[in-house]
Parts: sequence; C-alpha cells; structure tokens
Amino acid sequence: MNAVRRVFRILGYVGLAFVSLLVVAYGVVYAISESRVRHAYALTRETVALPTDSASLAEGKRLAQIRGCTGCHGALAQGDTFLDSWLLARVVSPNLTQATRTYSTDDLVRIVRHGVRPDGKSVVVMPSGMFNPLTDQDLGAILAYLKSLPVSEGPGPGVRVGPMARLMFTLGKFSTAAHEADSAAKLASVYPAATDSNWQGAYLARTACTECHGLDLRGDPSGIPPDLKIAGAYPRDAFTRLMRTGVPVNGRDLGLMKEVALQRFSHFTDEEIRSLHGYLVARASQ
Repeated sequence: MNAVRRVFRILGYVGLAFVSLLVVAYGVVYAISESRVRHAYALTRETVALPTDSASLAEGKRLAQIRGCTGCHGALAQGDTFLDSWLLARVVSPNLTQATRTYSTDDLVRIVRHGVRPDGKSVVVMPSGMFNPLTDQDLGAILAYLKSLPVSEGPGPGVRVGPMARLMFTLGKFSTAAHEADSAAKLASVYPAATDSNWQGAYLARTACTECHGLDLRGDPSGIPPDLKIAGAYPRDAFTRLMRTGVPVNGRDLGLMKEVALQRFSHFTDEEIRSLHGYLVARASQ
C-alpha cells in the first residue's frame, strides 16, 4: 500500500511539474507574441488625392472588388466576423462605412498601405503586404469609393489572438500587417521597373495575387498554393478562363481559387488579364 501511495505521489509531482512547465512555456509565448503584436511603428505621412467624379468612384468599386475589400469587410463594407476560433483567433473586420468617416485620409492610407494604426501599432490581420504597392491613383479611387458608401450598421471590430496564433507569431509563422507591408516594400526591386513592358502585369500580380501566393509569388513549399510559375504554362485563352471562372486547364475544382476568381478576378479587364498573363509567362521563363 505504501508503495502504491509513493507511486501516486511521484505521478502527482510529475504532473504538477508538467503543468508548471506548460504555464511557464505559455507565459514565454504570450510575452513574445504580445511584444510583436503590440510593437510600435514609426508613423509615415502620405497624402493621396481622392477623386469625386462618378467614373472614378465606379473604378474604385471595381478595384475594391478585385482586392477583396468586400470579401473581408462584408458586401456593404459593414464589417464581418472574418474568423472565430478559440484556439486560433477571433477577428471581426471593421465597419468601413464608419471607419472611413472616423479616420483622416492620411490615417487610412497608413492603415491600408503600411498596416499601421494612428496609435503606431500594427493591424493584426490585413493583407497590407499586398496593398503596399498600390499606386496613389488606385488607392485614392478605392478610398473615395469606400467613403461614398452610406453608413451601415455592423458588428463592432475586435481581435482576440488565441494560443495557437500566439505560438505561430512566436515561431515567426505569422506576421503582423505592418511587418508584411515592410517586407513587400523591400521586395520591390525583384519586380520589373516602371519602364519595363511587364510592369503592369507585375503590379497586378503584386496587388492581387500575393495574399495567397506569397510576396514573392513562390507559393508554399507544399505546393498549395503553388508558385505562380505554373501560370506560365497556360495559353492566354485558358488563363482568361481561369481568371473569369476559376476553372483550370484540367477542369478540376480549385476550391478557394475558384471562389476568388468569381468574386474578385472576374472584374479584371481583358487588357489587365493580358498584362498579368504576359508577366507570369515571362517570369516562368526566367
């Protein structure tokens, strides 16, 4: 009987030590992830002109659709519960019809292009790495369109970072929006210059495709999503069908890509698709 008690006592000590180790480990993870999430960034000031004519507002709507603004923030830009997982995170996207009236244009440019809020802290979830290269003209048209929308009621914004997301931040697998934007800016030199014939196609790839395929368009090492060199094998007609319908050469269901094509890429003009295809073919041959 005494031996049994000793065994249970030892097991109790081991269990207590294990729990204590987990608590300490999570404390370390929490501290590191919190420092990265709460890191203060230098505030940049960039002024972008907002057009007011109807043609520019219509173009702003098209550009907002291509870049997925309504996909994350709701059909009326009223905000939406983007992710709700206790283990990963809870993310409620802001109501843009209210945010565009609360923040100054300069603040909005900083948030979208650099992922930095007026208090200097980073937005946690937003593809600012993809938005960073947006030209002043395109960004101005998008913001003008969003500002023109009537105010809609929506859920209050909120972000709660769960334990798994904190671990991923600590391991460097997740990055804040500001870090992604900074990384995108540093990669600008690997893309064609403005004087290059493929600049327009590269610009479209950088501001529409990098959210899934990575800032360098190389995809994930697992192949899902793939390196966009795969698009170089597409004849233009097949590539156009892919952009319009999400259906690839072999006809299989591409899941998310099909959804993105129908909701976003179908708004590309024929000329934009030609430019994007031309750049991706040139990139695949390098």
